[in-house]
Amino acid sequence: MKIKCGTQLYTFRNKIKSVEDFSEVLAACSTYGCTCAQLSGVNLKVPYSELKKIGEDNGIVIPITHTSFDRIVNDTERVAEEHLELGAHSVGLGMMPQKYIKNLSALNEFIEISNKVSQTLKPYGLTFAYHNHNMEFKKMDGKLAIERLMEGNPDLQFIFDTFWCRYAKQDPVAWIEKLNGRVRDIHLKDWKPSIIKFPRFQDVGKGKLDFEAILSVAEKSGTEFAYIEHDLTSDPHKTTRESMEHLRKIYIK
Repeated sequence: MKIKCGTQLYTFRNKIKSVEDFSEVLAACSTYGCTCAQLSGVNLKVPYSELKKIGEDNGIVIPITHTSFDRIVNDTERVAEEHLELGAHSVGLGMMPQKYIKNLSALNEFIEISNKVSQTLKPYGLTFAYHNHNMEFKKMDGKLAIERLMEGNPDLQFIFDTFWCRYAKQDPVAWIEKLNGRVRDIHLKDWKPSIIKFPRFQDVGKGKLDFEAILSVAEKSGTEFAYIEHDLTSDPHKTTRESMEHLRKIYIK
């Protein structure tokens, strides 16, 4: 089944300060061809059911979020209820707190926490999903941290980030294959090499990643939703519009 393509709303975080802003952004993204969005970087004090309705009015589903670690751990049941209101399938974590990636003992503590979260979410029909950066590709006692996450919590889903995988000098296609069935959601963010140790985020199609190959293997591996993301774009509308144009050429068609 073809992957639905849309936007990671973190890209628009500086544009969304009100419900009206949220509605305007989703309306615009709909005209660019987006059919899904990830709720992230948006802090609106309204019921998630209202955000779901705005999405539906614009032909956009909101299957996943990035939610704070504190709320996921300490208010899990209420978070689950909110996600059901949103019509989401997963509760997403953007990044583990830095203290958990310092050594293997700390990582194992995070894995134990993640298992508890997964089990609490399961009766709600929800999964816990983790978004990678480059730090999960460092070795800890002979295994990569991401491998330990995979093995330590078999229920954990991954919000796979193409840019950060390549930034860590890894192959996104190979990793999507390895995570087969555990990447329901993927971030599409292009990459370019840099002579300085600073991430050079690129709009989809403007860098060096082979998104035709990435989306082909992702589709075969069970990915359902792909979100265009650019952490530092000066024009999120241009980023989203032109990235969707590229996806129509190579994948959506």
